[in-house]
Amino acid sequence: MNWSNGGDFTKSLLSLQLQLQTLLEGVGGEETAGLLDGLAQLSEAERSVVIPRLTRTIKELARSDKRLMSDKDREMKEFEDSLFDGVMEAIKHEPKERPGTPDSGPKLAVLSGGKSKRDTTGHFKKPVRIPTLIDLAKARENRKSRIDTSPRDLA
Repeated sequence: MNWSNGGDFTKSLLSLQLQLQTLLEGVGGEETAGLLDGLAQLSEAERSVVIPRLTRTIKELARSDKRLMSDKDREMKEFEDSLFDGVMEAIKHEPKERPGTPDSGPKLAVLSGGKSKRDTTGHFKKPVRIPTLIDLAKARENRKSRIDTSPRDLA
């Protein structure tokens, strides 16, 4: 299949492919794809038996206190725990009165300097045009005479 067409459908299909790859990488990658391939080879009756048992086994493993962890998983768990403990410790030592509360006083003040009132009087403003009434019949006649007189007639 040629993926270089560059149309909207092709772009969407490539995006979907990337999303599926990312999804599978998060849950086992090639091995998960192999498991799904294996399930696809089973008949519907076989899948109706295998999938609920597999799902139940996975849920029991997830709830169990006895979990299998690699060194990488253990390091990640320790890092997450230390990060959580650090955040909780920082929250405990945070001052009770937060800056910016109504009790802490104003945080903004007017400073001297800047533009003077004379600079902001608006001498750069455009003059306001007051609409005038027009004679509609006269405007139509003027327009009609402009349309009737083409540049060729004037030459």
